Amino acid sequence: MKVLVTGGSGLVGGSIVRTLLQQGNQVRVFARKTSKTEHLTARGVEIAYGDILDINSIKVALKGCTKLYHAAALYDLWGFDEQALMQTELEGTRNALDAALLGNVEKVIYTSTAVTIGEKKGEVGTETTKHRGYFLSKYEQAKFEAEQIALSYLNKGLPLIIVNPAGVYGPGDLKPSGRAAIDLINERMPGLFGGTNSLVYLDDVGIGHVLAADKGNIGQRYILCGNIVTLNEWGRLICELSGVRTPPILPTFFAGMYASFGELMSRFTKHPPVLSLETFRTVSHGFQVDGSKAAKELGIEYTPLEIGLRQAIQWYWERGLLKRKPTCVS
Repeated sequence: MKVLVTGGSGLVGGSIVRTLLQQGNQVRVFARKTSKTEHLTARGVEIAYGDILDINSIKVALKGCTKLYHAAALYDLWGFDEQALMQTELEGTRNALDAALLGNVEKVIYTSTAVTIGEKKGEVGTETTKHRGYFLSKYEQAKFEAEQIALSYLNKGLPLIIVNPAGVYGPGDLKPSGRAAIDLINERMPGLFGGTNSLVYLDDVGIGHVLAADKGNIGQRYILCGNIVTLNEWGRLICELSGVRTPPILPTFFAGMYASFGELMSRFTKHPPVLSLETFRTVSHGFQVDGSKAAKELGIEYTPLEIGLRQAIQWYWERGLLKRKPTCVS
């Protein structure tokens, strides 16, 4: 059985590919010619080159495939061109699902994100939560609108399942959560602030997608979330594992000012701020989602936070991203 994974050279898509290979699947990855794919071809993965904005290239890539994992996306909470972000998420999703519909694939697993749940402040969101009606980031808005497009394909007869990962962390993560962990260990973060985040370990994301394809029900959404933690709990655990001082808790208002100043400076340096405004808004509002449906219906067992963070820290050290050796590194 051959499956196609869009975005298979990226963080989440790569996790899906690894899980599929471990289960003996034939995997084809849809990637741009500029993507790094050597590590994939070394494992016997077939590469189909194309662009998510070119539907014909997706149609060609899908030939002979029984399943489509659509994980191609742009993700960050800083620095993206809004037009490019919306085009990739919306038009790219339409192209991938149109190609799947024409190709009569047996099943489509669409990678959304748990920020599309849109729970109100203080609430814990589930798959049935009604979105609050406003967005905390351009990324949330783009993915929410893309998910609505994806859901509309159920009426067209597309056998679609949606997976909503929480904040992904683990080896290879250099997005907002990963950059924050690195800055914390390198003592570049002046302080923590009040807020909560929902997290899921990278390997669990790949496993969750494959379980959704095997055991999930058509038309359902499955949140993947192993932990809901306060920013203070997360930061304290990373510092304990790394052997560095835990920074103080800052007033939320001060943290917002720091994020604003950091964004201003980033316009000149072209480097991501230690704390972006969209990250600040998301975490201070509270990002809390419930991953128990996937555990109950799909059978996923989430990796404990400490184990996952140890693996991530080990990877950061091995890649030379940390100033000194963390105490948890063997």
